[in-house]
Amino acid sequence: MNLLKLFQTRSRTFYVFLVILGMVSSLTNLGILMQINIALGGGASYFGKYNVLAFAGLIVLSFFTTLYFQKYMAELTNNIMYSLELSIIEKVRNASYESFEKMGGSRLYAAVSDARVLGRVPEIFVAILNAAVTLICSLGYLYWISLWAGITITLLMVGLLLVYLYRNNIIEKDLNKVRDLQDNYYNSLRELLVGFKQIRVSTLRNLNIFNKFIFTNRNKAKELSMGVSRKYIVNELIGVYSWYFVLGVIIFLLPVLFHISLIQLAVFITTILFMMSPVSQLIVYIPSLTGIRIALERINRLDGELKVDALPAIIAPPPFRDFTSLRFENVSYMYSPDEKRSFELHLPDFRISKGEIIFVVGGNGSGKTTFINVLTALCRVDTGKVWLDEQELSWEEMSLFSNSMAVVYSDHYLFTENYDEHDLSDENELLQERIEIFNLNGILSKEAKTGNFSTKLSKGQQKRLALMLALTEDKPIIVLDEWAAEQDPENRRLFYLEWLPMLKRMGKTIIAISHDDDFFHVADRVIRFNYGKIVSDTELVL
Repeated sequence: MNLLKLFQTRSRTFYVFLVILGMVSSLTNLGILMQINIALGGGASYFGKYNVLAFAGLIVLSFFTTLYFQKYMAELTNNIMYSLELSIIEKVRNASYESFEKMGGSRLYAAVSDARVLGRVPEIFVAILNAAVTLICSLGYLYWISLWAGITITLLMVGLLLVYLYRNNIIEKDLNKVRDLQDNYYNSLRELLVGFKQIRVSTLRNLNIFNKFIFTNRNKAKELSMGVSRKYIVNELIGVYSWYFVLGVIIFLLPVLFHISLIQLAVFITTILFMMSPVSQLIVYIPSLTGIRIALERINRLDGELKVDALPAIIAPPPFRDFTSLRFENVSYMYSPDEKRSFELHLPDFRISKGEIIFVVGGNGSGKTTFINVLTALCRVDTGKVWLDEQELSWEEMSLFSNSMAVVYSDHYLFTENYDEHDLSDENELLQERIEIFNLNGILSKEAKTGNFSTKLSKGQQKRLALMLALTEDKPIIVLDEWAAEQDPENRRLFYLEWLPMLKRMGKTIIAISHDDDFFHVADRVIRFNYGKIVSDTELVL
């Protein structure tokens, strides 16, 4: 991510404004400084009897120019901040499932915080530019008064600045450690909130997540942050007391070395005092630049890790309804959650026919969920071909075909908003009928019917609501990952003996992961996975 390019794309006048700001700032600040020193030295002003008016005019011009540009930068800052946030979210929503899994949610939250840090770049950049221009003009004025004295002061200030930058580089390394600890803290906090029930019922788990992770993390972060603060304080004091040192050199050393006059000495002191504000601004903003660089590095790293396999369509594509079969030919997929572990799914020749009920079975880690992820195009196959009837599907086409599937995952999330734009009104007779069928009477609140779903439901209720909403999508293929696991015995029986046959009569193709052996007879086929391979594909004849 190139920040200068980013600013240019957000505002084409960005560089023009910076040049104008630099020129106006240079002229006004130099003019103000010269007017002050001429008045102190008793010399003739360039403006003659209009000296006071010229001085006031320069101040007014500087004030309104600075005011205008600060307002402009405030607007640009907000535009960039919110654009960066949206660009991160845009990249995430288009990311492949594998890269999203590796990233983790805590890093996304941290990236959004980093975007807000980067949003301040224009404001800080212009402040630094203005301070730098004023500083350069002031040094140039010192050279004009006395070249060698000016060079001496410049070398002295550069030496003090290098000391400051060296110490700041040490601080930067500690800041990186603080940011890493913050990522881990967000992850532990998320686990505390999401897994609150499991933590609440286990004293050991409760103690460990707090004492070994959260408390330890916060202690380390506190110590590092306090160390950073102490180093910043020392650096700031070095910056402040450096001025006393510079003034001492001017007052006591320069007259001896370069035989400058009392008037020149007064001009040097006035100019140095004039330089204190811009130099102080530079010292204040150097830590901000450190934070900005860290934020930029982290966002760039995140940007590089999030892989985009296939961009979603601009509009939702219609489902593929008129198909006969979906076939996987010599398909393989290697799942590697980290460098130490890997798991391969292999489908030498597997076909799904329209209108079938297929149960997917197998032990834990056998490949059932990985198969579902490949089927729904969450995971991109490494080798092999996928055929829709007689048409070979590219990866982009497979991603589009996934829009023909309504999926209820084992860890299915019930959104609080009606993103699918379902008609949930009382006037929808088909919906009211399905509410009765899936035993959801009284479950859908008044808010839900306007699109605001309540997640304060039991797991079984959430799954039944998710199935009803999946059916409302009216897609030809329904994929269910261990749907019946959280249902009570009666709703489990209804699911297998009434609801699945009903879906089959509606022409739906159903692929369901199941562990309920007693109901396998409901399926047309039962396929069994073991170590990533289909070890049996049994067609049931009723």
